[in-house]
Amino acid sequence: MGKINILSKAAAEQIAAGEVVERPANAVKEMVENSIDAGAKSVVVEIRRGGVGLIRVTDDGGGILPEDLERAFMRHATSKIRDISDLEHVATLGFRGEALCSIASVSKTEMITKTPGFDLGRRIVVEGGETRLIEEAGCPDGTTVRVEELFYNTPARMKFLKKDSAEAALVTETCQRQALSHPQVSLRLIRDGKDVFFTPGTGDLTDAVRAVWGKDFSVNMGEVRYKNGGIAVTGLAGKNNLSRPNRSMQVFFVNGRCVMSRVLSLALAEAYKNELMAGRFPVAVLNVEMEPALCDVNVHPAKTEIKFADDQSVYLAVYWAVKNMLARAAGAREAQASYVREGVSFKIAPPPELPKQLKLRKPGGRFSRYTPPPKAPEPEKDGGQRVFRAEPNPLLPKKQIERLREEQEEKLRTGEIRTPAVGRAGIFEETVPKSEAPAPPEAEGGSEEPAAAEVRIIGQLFATYILAEGEGELFLVDQHAAHERLRYEELRKNGGKAAPQLLLIPVTVELSPAEAQAAEENRQFLNGLGFDFDEAGESSVLLRSVPSDCSGGDGEGLFVELLGDLMGDGRGELEDRRDRAVYTLACKSAIKANKDLSPKEMEVLIGRALALEGISTCPHGRPISIKITKYQIEKMFKRIV
Repeated sequence: MGKINILSKAAAEQIAAGEVVERPANAVKEMVENSIDAGAKSVVVEIRRGGVGLIRVTDDGGGILPEDLERAFMRHATSKIRDISDLEHVATLGFRGEALCSIASVSKTEMITKTPGFDLGRRIVVEGGETRLIEEAGCPDGTTVRVEELFYNTPARMKFLKKDSAEAALVTETCQRQALSHPQVSLRLIRDGKDVFFTPGTGDLTDAVRAVWGKDFSVNMGEVRYKNGGIAVTGLAGKNNLSRPNRSMQVFFVNGRCVMSRVLSLALAEAYKNELMAGRFPVAVLNVEMEPALCDVNVHPAKTEIKFADDQSVYLAVYWAVKNMLARAAGAREAQASYVREGVSFKIAPPPELPKQLKLRKPGGRFSRYTPPPKAPEPEKDGGQRVFRAEPNPLLPKKQIERLREEQEEKLRTGEIRTPAVGRAGIFEETVPKSEAPAPPEAEGGSEEPAAAEVRIIGQLFATYILAEGEGELFLVDQHAAHERLRYEELRKNGGKAAPQLLLIPVTVELSPAEAQAAEENRQFLNGLGFDFDEAGESSVLLRSVPSDCSGGDGEGLFVELLGDLMGDGRGELEDRRDRAVYTLACKSAIKANKDLSPKEMEVLIGRALALEGISTCPHGRPISIKITKYQIEKMFKRIV
């Protein structure tokens, strides 16, 4: 008997459905695109249980003719194309004829549709790919598709779905992208009986952005409009004061179709080069219009990937479109090199050539976990020569400094302080009579603990670097990198806990669906960092407290940035993403460059920084200090040949 089997129709359809419908968001995307292709001006999407329990899509489009109704659920049945030559100039969102068949094969599907001019509509019920009922029905013009119990007959697919809230967030993001790609269509999303968002369908992209992402985004985005060589780029892009910690708010369309493209991502990133801080990404909604024959959308089952006949032309079109917008927003500017090109209204260096073979930049090494510093040896109670008094960190609040000093003075009077100096820590010696001082601790082998090296503060360079002299060496300490590492070690040692500061007026923070999901999933962790927040909508939170040492008072921006770290573009384990969030908080709470420090602040900071054992960089990998020896200096001045 042969080994090759011919699968049944049901098995073949379920396998094929897995390529098109991986989760509820894919089903929603396919049905909304069908509605748009049908000429709908209004689309309503309703989901329950993240789309697994119910998906209902209602539109006011052209409907389906009675004689085509049953045929619409057959595989590779479509009204978009007739033969293979039509694939070279596809102008619709759908064209394969797989969506309805795939969805109906893994769910219980009901469709009610009516074409304008007919008195009655038609109703069809399909369960697991089998037609159960076809009858006449009274209904308005348009189509309503009701999908229940998605994947009820494919438990293997159901097993890999995420929580209902996570699936609902993906559906929300999918609907938002469809609303942004077609601002002329009014789109409403209802989740478990509650409105999530509603776009007016005015045709103005700014109105769609305001409805989907909020007012703050719409007012800080500039219009993009550029055409060259048959390629037109339109849309909105954020000005250089608007950025996010990840690429979740970069939306690209080609001829109205939402796509993922390395070419478009690289062009956008290059346009914002030197406009945004490292680690920040622009916000953009861009649509590229071109001849359908110059791009191929038939390269992925979900039709989200695309290939261009001329990558370089598309790359340059997007680059100059965004560059011109930034120039208009900031005024004319000149760079050292000039680049004259039709449609470019300012002088600026040209972008680098697009690589022939695109490669994603590999992420760096794993972030090092917290390593506790060596513990100081406990002093003995009898004998000795010195006692020490730990000076409170001048960077702490004044009331806390005063309280710590009072406690230390009381302990000095009672003789409780027995803490020795460790390395070059910021600890200051207080001399007492020899007969009253405890003996210094002895290390293994009977040798004495080396005395703390003396470091003399010289001053501050460029209000950024601290200069210090010690034992024939010159130290240059980056004040921000040093304090950032110290804050990071403190936070990690405390288990990622930071003191909260209650806001007098709570702040509403608008988030993307993915960011809102990350906030909810990491609520306990964020509470520990000092952020107390409540849900204020489907994609917004009410921020009630921030970390007490939040620099600059930008708690809202820090909260969003931490969510970006926790999302991490899907990279890394949860522990690694939370580790990145901790050192982001350390960075934001550390003292900044170009900040004048008092001699006492410099003394404490450089003492603690130089005392770090086995740690020479900040969490981002930059060096904390640079050491120049007396020998090196004398060599430079030719005192030593």
